Amino acid sequence: MIYTAIDTFYLTDEQLQNSPSRKDGIDEATETTLRIYGCDLIQESGILLRLPQAVMATGQVLFHRFYCKKSFARFHVKKVAASCVWLASKLEENPRKARQVIIVFHRMECRRENLPIEHLDLYSKKYVGLKMELSRTERHILKEMGFICHVEHPHKFISNYLATLETPPELRQEAWNL
Repeated sequence: MIYTAIDTFYLTDEQLQNSPSRKDGIDEATETTLRIYGCDLIQESGILLRLPQAVMATGQVLFHRFYCKKSFARFHVKKVAASCVWLASKLEENPRKARQVIIVFHRMECRRENLPIEHLDLYSKKYVGLKMELSRTERHILKEMGFICHVEHPHKFISNYLATLETPPELRQEAWNL
């Protein structure tokens, strides 16, 4: 087995304060709001797509990593969130078709903006454009990450440590929930 050091996503406080979004004139509060919004989109779409929580967590990590390197001013939050869900579903071996992700995000957008939920015709120019944009954004994410998309979640470590310490099941469940 070949091991490659992939923890290149640790950032200093200075790097966080001088993010690409800040350089493009987006203030800290707005950037934080956009990050929360993107993670909410990923969480809600994951639930609607019946994905395991690990997929949603991976999508959220990819989303944050991407915006540590690229600006919110240059990449649309909804498109990046959709692509992160699609990519994470493949990485976590619970793949969803592009069509499913597009339809879920389209319906979420209609509902959030109080628009009538319209049927998205799979042969329409709109659908074809959304599918191309999903693929294009996924390629941007992969390129920006150098195709290194491994995400190690703390859940299994917490569970193993608490089991080793022979803690009560309630404490293990509470730690898992957090």
